Amino acid sequence: MRPANPFRGAPAVLVVLLLVGIAIAGPAKPKDAKSDKSKDVKAPAPAAAPRVDTPDTRKYPTNRAAELKARLIERPKDPAAAGWAVEYAGTPEVARLDPVTRTAEQAWAARTGLASGPATAERPALESILTQVGSCPLDSVPVKRAEEGLTRIGVVVPLSGKYERFGRTFVNGLRVALEEHNRDWAPRLSLILHDSEGDPLVGARKARWLLKDHGVTCLVGEILSANTAPLAAATQVTDAVLISPSATNERLAILGDGVFQLHIGTKPLAESLARQLATESPNSSVGLLVAKTHDDSLLAAAVAKSCDNAAVRVMGTERVRDGDADLTKELTKLKDKKPTALVLIGSQQFVGLAGAQLRSTWPDAHVLGFQSMDPEPLNEESRQGLEGAILFMSEYALDGDPKTTFEAAYKRVNKEAPTRMSVRGYLTGLAIARAIESGAFTGSQLKEALRAQVYDDDEERALRSLKPAVAAFPERLTIKNGKAVPLAQAPVDP
Repeated sequence: MRPANPFRGAPAVLVVLLLVGIAIAGPAKPKDAKSDKSKDVKAPAPAAAPRVDTPDTRKYPTNRAAELKARLIERPKDPAAAGWAVEYAGTPEVARLDPVTRTAEQAWAARTGLASGPATAERPALESILTQVGSCPLDSVPVKRAEEGLTRIGVVVPLSGKYERFGRTFVNGLRVALEEHNRDWAPRLSLILHDSEGDPLVGARKARWLLKDHGVTCLVGEILSANTAPLAAATQVTDAVLISPSATNERLAILGDGVFQLHIGTKPLAESLARQLATESPNSSVGLLVAKTHDDSLLAAAVAKSCDNAAVRVMGTERVRDGDADLTKELTKLKDKKPTALVLIGSQQFVGLAGAQLRSTWPDAHVLGFQSMDPEPLNEESRQGLEGAILFMSEYALDGDPKTTFEAAYKRVNKEAPTRMSVRGYLTGLAIARAIESGAFTGSQLKEALRAQVYDDDEERALRSLKPAVAAFPERLTIKNGKAVPLAQAPVDP
């Protein structure tokens, strides 16, 4: 079972993606572009390049070509820029790029080197490069991407309307990650923000501006699953990268190899539950009450495997049809096997029925479960039966020093505590920053660097789900007085 998520989109939206992709690729800007653009919220312009006589103590990417590109972007007037340009144009990393991207990168480097100052010893070499590649016809997009590198990240999220708070707190978390990168690393990264207004058509139009007019290579968005699909189609038409921070539609990944998701799958959820049990007692054991659905069976299998790996004994598994009203027989069978804990895996209706019947069949059960156990929609009897239960959410919580550092930085700037979307924004920003720090400087390299950050199991690889770059785990809550509150004990890293 995949836990419920309020942002889950309808799969039917994918039917229109081909038409959306064609519209995104079209050359004409919408007639209302001027009026719409005035609504966009944009980040401040990137900081000016450091003075030549100011030492730059920040770190550079770990391969030479990416380092040279970062130096040229940030210090184009440096006396050494012409030499950097010649070396960059001839690096093996540039030579391995596809022909269009390679030509654009070499032409950009040559022009940058020639514009860096008066005549230099490198001028003949730069002019030769420009002569060789300057006559090649290029679309404006690869030229703009060469000029920007990966330094400008496009963001399309709701910054007004019903979902404004989700978008705003997400962007605030994203900014914290970029500020950390910009403090210690080059090149500096900046955001170009566009307000989707919570409308998929508006979001698609804003994505076109970013991808075609701004030459953005990396796009982040949207908050809602249904609104993310048009963005995914747009990025794949233009061979760009999309990172979806909260979409749960599993079909997004089929749109192209440049679509990535910040998604918590069954394996990390199951591992967190198993490790929770293992830390409670060295003799922990568990019984599983599972609804007979495909997704619930997959999650139950993942829980059983994770428990086995964590030395938590599975005493038994009882399966019932999702919708059966009487679960007392199955609960009694599990209780008689004397496990130290009971795991409920099923829909909210299933969990609610089990919770209500626990009061008479197994009142002292130590219950664990997942997002469907959220007590808010349950009736009072079910909440009482699940009092003290632990549930694992499809949301990330930070741990240790990253948690302390992030919360302090977020509160200092925004004067409020971070939200779940803030954490998603932070982790999304870190994924991009780590990819660039590792040496990515084009779209194809960004894809490869992000693939290295994907979970290693089959399900998460298929969805291209990104692992957190710092210590993070599925959020754990406990039911107290009928409400889900954060679990007070030390977090367990999945």
